[in-house]
Amino acid sequence: MSLVPRCMYCEATDGALVPVATVVGGSGPGWTHHACQACRATARVVPLAAHPWTSWGEAHYWPRLLPGSLVARLAALGDGGPELRAVSDRLFPALARAADDRVPVAERAACRTEADAAVDALWALVRRADPAGRNGPGRLTP
Repeated sequence: MSLVPRCMYCEATDGALVPVATVVGGSGPGWTHHACQACRATARVVPLAAHPWTSWGEAHYWPRLLPGSLVARLAALGDGGPELRAVSDRLFPALARAADDRVPVAERAACRTEADAAVDALWALVRRADPAGRNGPGRLTP
């Protein structure tokens, strides 16, 4: 194992590597997996700083509800900061409840509406961070 951070997907050591997952070590501190911007966009990986509060550190992936152009612009934000974490704390639980067949239909519809609102909040976040859409292939916004 190298002490130089590498992208867990393409093995790159340069560029904007962002932590995306942690692995707990049996008797030590464990280690952190990183991903470059291109792989975060392609693999739809959520930065570790934006994992929902229920996360144990395993890799999380942006759901298919988010268009690829939004995922690319989110990847350009790096770790995204606390604003991205706040939205992911809304998005992931809402999608989980919306997909649960044990939840009443009316509540699942409300959860899907909440998930759609979270996606709108993500669009607003990337527009505030990069209004011209210069950071990556996601130049067209809805």
